[in-house]
Amino acid sequence: MTVPAEHSHPSPPVAAPQRTDRRIVLNTGALVASSLWRIGISFVLQMVIARLLGAQGLGQYATALAWLNVCQILSELGLPQLLVRDLARFPARRRLSFQTALPLQVGAAFLIWGAVYGLTGLLPYQPETRLALILITGSLPFFAVTSACETLFQANERMELVMAVEMAINTLIVGASLVVVWRGGGVVALCGVLVATQAISALLCLGLVGRGQILGGAKGEVETDADTSRPRTIDFLRSARPFYGLALANVLLHRLDILLLSIFAGEAITGIYSAAYLIVRVLFILAQTWWQSLYPTLSRLRVQGMEQYERLAAFSIRYGLMAFLPIAALSGGGAAWLLGIVYQGADQSAAVAAYRVLIWTAPLFLVASYGVNLLLIEHRPQGSLLIAGTHIGVALSLLPLLTARWQAVGTALAMIGAISASAGVGLLLLRRMDVRAGLPRRLPLLLAATLAAGLLQSWLDRVLPAPGFWPVSTIAALLLYTALIWRGGIVSATDFVIFRKALRP
Repeated sequence: MTVPAEHSHPSPPVAAPQRTDRRIVLNTGALVASSLWRIGISFVLQMVIARLLGAQGLGQYATALAWLNVCQILSELGLPQLLVRDLARFPARRRLSFQTALPLQVGAAFLIWGAVYGLTGLLPYQPETRLALILITGSLPFFAVTSACETLFQANERMELVMAVEMAINTLIVGASLVVVWRGGGVVALCGVLVATQAISALLCLGLVGRGQILGGAKGEVETDADTSRPRTIDFLRSARPFYGLALANVLLHRLDILLLSIFAGEAITGIYSAAYLIVRVLFILAQTWWQSLYPTLSRLRVQGMEQYERLAAFSIRYGLMAFLPIAALSGGGAAWLLGIVYQGADQSAAVAAYRVLIWTAPLFLVASYGVNLLLIEHRPQGSLLIAGTHIGVALSLLPLLTARWQAVGTALAMIGAISASAGVGLLLLRRMDVRAGLPRRLPLLLAATLAAGLLQSWLDRVLPAPGFWPVSTIAALLLYTALIWRGGIVSATDFVIFRKALRP
């Protein structure tokens, strides 16, 4: 097999017709359900860690997870996004691609684990944090197996399999971790739980690949010589190179703030910021899930139906912003209540202040991710890499300076600047490519509705008798927002017809 060139658009093989609309609903529903479950139980776990181990314990755990996430992306070598895109179009190539990608990712995982072991002696961390880093990265070889298998599930547009694995393993992680914490275990013991559960995840994924028809071609697929010849490793890695840089840049978008905070501000400030980020991360994960569920379908429609492709892309960014903007504007009261459960006094005030700034990164991240994914589908990975590189460059420039001045709030301001710059670059690149699926034409009306809802909530919070009435002000503001976007034509009856058609068997 030879991996298609980055700028070629070969005709897809003949395959049985698919119900695109229903598959989109199934894929999105599966990934959203999995993400919401993971978010919910992980949130509970980290709140318990903060409550029992304090801000420093949460900071150590968040630091270990940040390093793990970066190392996981390094071990994937950029292969998942490349293969999801290409195998969605050429299903007959699945088996040989899997047989090539799996040993490459496992080998990279062992090399990175060894590099982390050597690096821990140079980092300004406490001994417990260093030991946690060495232990938690021991899960990388098992993660490599899981990653290679889930790449096949996504390329087949079988997100329900991803959901099954993720929900089962994350439930096990949280259950075992809660037992460890309640019995007096620390951060190192929690990292041991992650290693054990990742091994179980790898076995479960291999079982699903072996039992299902994931590696075999579907009926009606036409095999070519390129489908039955093993790819050269060097060609394979060369094609994945821009995806590798992009994947690493993407994980740094989410973890660079934690990594730099742990070095420049210490583990206690990192813990305070992490508590605020825990809530914002819910939206980040939902944004990733949204585009992840649409990515293989958009990739297929790009070569099968350009009109459908552009309509789906425009529809997706419109509804994403419709959901994310009011959450950013109206979630302050609920966030303050949640953070009050964890921290008291100065720590709570610092976390709430950081949250009120940081929450606005969520809709900006949705837009930046939109640009990244469309440029990948358009065979312009260098453009996607430029978006992520802009974010990292701006964050590296602003974060140390603003963090030194305003601590956790300064870090949040730096992330606002970084994601704003990356979203702007993405929109500019899409416009230059004449992709007809930019931001909604009625975006000013959407922003005005968000502002009106936010002002109403702020006024109600001042006149209501106690802070505990924030659900009342939030519901009233949401009702106003809904009425304004309906009246402004941002939502139409046609949208509901599309949903009903998609949900019909």
